[in-house]
Amino acid sequence: MQLITINHKDYGFEYQRQSSILSNDNSHRRTIGIVIALSSLLLVITCVTGSISLPNISLGSIFDPLPVYKNGAGAINGYIVAAAGESTLGTIMVAAAQSDHFTTVSTALGPDGKYIFEDLKPGKYIIIAFLPDGNFRVMNNIQVHPNTVQTLTFKI
Repeated sequence: MQLITINHKDYGFEYQRQSSILSNDNSHRRTIGIVIALSSLLLVITCVTGSISLPNISLGSIFDPLPVYKNGAGAINGYIVAAAGESTLGTIMVAAAQSDHFTTVSTALGPDGKYIFEDLKPGKYIIIAFLPDGNFRVMNNIQVHPNTVQTLTFKI
């Protein structure tokens, strides 16, 4: 009888641990949803009020050097690589700082699947690729160092 009781307790522990993991996953999904909503709202307000001017930018190649920042900021760039026959068109990239202050930056992809986040404060970031079909890909704990450029490639 004692053995059955111990096994029962172990299964109960496993169940509680799995429930905790699932609730953490839901918490991350809520956080990502909030990041998307806030980023979209900020972008709409900025465009509607006309407080941002969109320059004529050519993204060029990933091998083109990005500016070296002398102000202590860094950058993240890279490509979204899709499987054969799939498109990256409509993918939105978001960088969210993992620090005591909540900072997000979003950018759209170029026609070749390239993205660039420039002038980022040093620290750890979460990089999220929101795909047009509703799915997303996440890279956690991406360290941005002062005066450097980090290159990341997402395969979808």
